Amino acid sequence: MKNYKRILLFVGILTIIIALLHGAMGFSPTVSLYFGAPEVLVQNNYLLIISCILIAIIIAVFGLYAISGAGYIRPLPWIKQVLTAISFFFILRGLLFIPELMIVLGFLDVSFPVAPRYVVFSLGILLIGLIYLLGTIGGWRSIPLK
Repeated sequence: MKNYKRILLFVGILTIIIALLHGAMGFSPTVSLYFGAPEVLVQNNYLLIISCILIAIIIAVFGLYAISGAGYIRPLPWIKQVLTAISFFFILRGLLFIPELMIVLGFLDVSFPVAPRYVVFSLGILLIGLIYLLGTIGGWRSIPLK
């Protein structure tokens, strides 16, 4: 098994686990608040559940694309382009750790609080994006153009 296949399989499974957790999170307003859901969303249980499930579906599709890129399921449409987009989506979102860290350390003064755990969450998302990118670049020649 080539390294890029292991990398994409790993990040695909990890992403699907995150999707399942995100979907389950919608059933607990307390957990949703902990992970940064807005108060307005948490006050409406149905909206919270629906939004968390929709986001979980999108994240699960990301995971399926990684598993497809690893060759474990049939090639999905536009696989190279989508894997590249997923990589950059996670990387751009993860780069929020920079302003979050600056706020937590007191270098930036803002009108809203940022919990230190958000910096950790953003770093995790950045790492996932880098893993997606590493697997995508590593398998660029082997991933089928679909």
